[in-house]
Amino acid sequence: MEGKELQSRIEGTVTTSTDAKYENLRRELIWNQLTPARYPQMIVQVATEQDVVEAVRFARTHRMKVAVRGGGHSWVGFSLRDESLLLDLGRLTQVSIDRAAGTAAIQPAVSGQDLNRQLAVHGLAFPVGHCPTVSLSGFLLNGGLGWNFNSWGPACFSIEAANAVTADGSLVSVNQEQNTDLLWAIRGAGPGFFAVVTRYCLKLYPAPRAMTTSTYFYPLQQVEEVGAWAANIAGRLPKEVELTIFFAPAPPAFAERCKASNGFACILSATAFVDTQSEATAILSILDSCPVAHQCLGKELNQPTPFDTLFEMGDMLWPGRRHYSADTLWSNSSPAKLLATLRDHFMRAPSPQSLAVLVFSSGVDGVASPLPDAAFSMTAKMLLLCYAIWERPADNAANIAWHQETIAAVDPFAVGHYVGESDIVAAPARAERSFAPANWQRLQALRRKYDPDGLFHGHFGTR
Repeated sequence: MEGKELQSRIEGTVTTSTDAKYENLRRELIWNQLTPARYPQMIVQVATEQDVVEAVRFARTHRMKVAVRGGGHSWVGFSLRDESLLLDLGRLTQVSIDRAAGTAAIQPAVSGQDLNRQLAVHGLAFPVGHCPTVSLSGFLLNGGLGWNFNSWGPACFSIEAANAVTADGSLVSVNQEQNTDLLWAIRGAGPGFFAVVTRYCLKLYPAPRAMTTSTYFYPLQQVEEVGAWAANIAGRLPKEVELTIFFAPAPPAFAERCKASNGFACILSATAFVDTQSEATAILSILDSCPVAHQCLGKELNQPTPFDTLFEMGDMLWPGRRHYSADTLWSNSSPAKLLATLRDHFMRAPSPQSLAVLVFSSGVDGVASPLPDAAFSMTAKMLLLCYAIWERPADNAANIAWHQETIAAVDPFAVGHYVGESDIVAAPARAERSFAPANWQRLQALRRKYDPDGLFHGHFGTR
């Protein structure tokens, strides 16, 4: 009866746990095929902003806790919470671009690829996620470490305004004049945010006209030398360069030479977000100065990589229809020691599809640049992201165990975590460690202010 009552008030769709299509829908809402065994009481697929208002008011009246799904890319399936109302925003995909103002108003489930394709027509861009199917809402709330984030900054700092539905069922405007503390929280609060954002107003950027990538393939055994050198040059590179080391499956051309390293290669990649090919070529030439360059297995130099090409690369690294276990850490430690520890574990990874990514802070200022006053407040010289990736459910136990052991081995190098891609279910303390202490305390105070009855699910381990 409760489902029918809400259905009569909204344009979207209500599915209860007793409906025949419930289980298929529950699984479809999570991108990661490692679907958590958590079961919402009701799934509400909203079609309008007003639907969100009605669903929140309904949950409040019926004393149901609310979990929010933006695009379903959360590795830990954060929106799947037992006995809750799951508010699915996946049908809210409108985009409105104001070229003159350099802004875009977007609904929460717009994917990064779709947004940048629409912006490209106007010569504009936005620092969207590296995986093309990641939607903007969860990405922005988590901080948004997207393409060219060293130069454009974490995407959450480009949120200029928003609409949000609060726990009392009110639709409020959020900007520099109204509900400013909500704007502070929207900029990086993470999946424990205590309201529902239904629209974002984003600051846009001129699209770089000559985005260019150079890639070098090294044996995994050389990762210490490559890592130490990369950390040294990162501060000498312009902020418009994204410098990354991957542990990834070796390309077919080098597969035979990487058998001794369990099929994995060390891949050094740098993408320049600049306006001329000559500028890109000059900047990226520094990669040839690596002291072990003579041991390089192969290289692809100065390749044009517009956003669609970058998204194709992201799609290859994070393929769909796979099981994932993911975690992250920020580190100021020696990259050589960190990468050597990681290498020892990849040498016995049970899945040949697994992946690690080490991203360096570039530019002469590096992490010394002060962050704007916002919830997002954790950064360091390097960000490590580590993923176990596999296909068969029968391999769940082996890959999860390997990933947990690997993360435990590199955790001593951490100064904190990135809340958007850390396993805050298995290790709830990672949520708090994703923020500066004062920012975490302020987030908890704002939760008590805006959601005193605990309508919205917080982080695991909290009410």
